[in-house]
Amino acid sequence: MNAAAIAVAFLDAIAFGASTALMHHSASRAPQGPGGLRGVVHLLRHLATQPKWLAGVAASLTGLGLHSVALALGSLAVVQPIVVTGLVFAFVFRALLDRKWPEPRLMTWVVLVAAGIAVFLTGAHSSESSAHFTAASALWFVAVAVAVAAATWWLATKVGMHRAGLLMGVAGGLIFGMIASMIKVVTSSSSVWEALTTWPIYALAGLGVAGFLSNQYAYNRAPLSHSLPVLNVINPVIAVTFGIVVFNEAPSSDPALLALEIAGLIMVLTGVAFLAREEQEDRSGDGPPEGLPPAAGQVLPPPQSGEARRTAADPLPS
Repeated sequence: MNAAAIAVAFLDAIAFGASTALMHHSASRAPQGPGGLRGVVHLLRHLATQPKWLAGVAASLTGLGLHSVALALGSLAVVQPIVVTGLVFAFVFRALLDRKWPEPRLMTWVVLVAAGIAVFLTGAHSSESSAHFTAASALWFVAVAVAVAAATWWLATKVGMHRAGLLMGVAGGLIFGMIASMIKVVTSSSSVWEALTTWPIYALAGLGVAGFLSNQYAYNRAPLSHSLPVLNVINPVIAVTFGIVVFNEAPSSDPALLALEIAGLIMVLTGVAFLAREEQEDRSGDGPPEGLPPAAGQVLPPPQSGEARRTAADPLPS
C-alpha cells in the first residue's frame, strides 16, 4: 500500500473539512433568494463578499490539488475512504467557528471513525489500478450517475427541508464520487496531450462546477447534518465502484483481511451516522420546529433553514 497516497489523502480530508466548515458558516447565514438558477446566482453574489467563504474556496482548491496527487499515487479503493474522514474535521471546525469546543459525545464518535479507518487500512490491500480502461464503460458509468444525480436534485426541490437536505446529499455524493473517478482517469493519462484531447477532463470540469454550486445551495437551504453525512457515504461507494468496473481494481481475497476491511467500514459508517445524529440533536433545541412559518415559530432572522436559525443569534461577525 502506498504510504504517500495515504498521507496526502489525510491532508486532503483536513482541507475538505476546513473548506466545508468555512463555506457552510457563510452560506447558512446568507439571505435566501429565489429558487432555481436565479437563487444560485443571488447566493453566489452575496457569498463572494464574505472573507470566510473565500477562505473556504481556497481550502477547497487546495483539497482538489491534494486529491489529484493522492489518486495519482494510490487506488480509488484506498484514497476515497480516507477522504471521508473530512466529515469529522468539518464538524470539529464548524464547532470552532461557533466559538465552542465539540461535545464530548461527538468526540467519542470521532475516535470510532479514526479507529475504523485504521482497521480498514490494515486490511485494505486492493490491487493497483490497470493502466488501461474501457472508454465506453467509463462513459456509460458517468452518464448514468449524472442522470441519477440530476433526478435526485430535482426531487429535492419538491420536498420539505429535512428530506431535501438528504436528497441533496445523495446528489452531491454521486457528483463528488464521479469527480474523484474523473480525476483518476485524467491522472492516468499517458501524456498531457492525451488528457487534454479526451473527454474525461471536460467531464471533470463540468462535474466540478456542478458539485461546487450544489454544495453552496445545500448549505444555504439545510443544516450541515442533513446533507453532509450521506454525501460522504455515497461518494466513496461511487468512486470505489468505478474503480472496480473501469480500472479493474480488486479488493483482497484473503478472508482475514477482507473481514478487517468490512469491520473497519462498519465502524466508520456507524461513527458517521452517530456524528450526524449528535449534530442533529445539538441543533434541534436551538430553534423552532421545522416546518413552522416564520411568524408562528421564529423571531430571529433569517428564517430559511435550521442552520441559519441557529447561527442568527451567534455573536460571530459575518
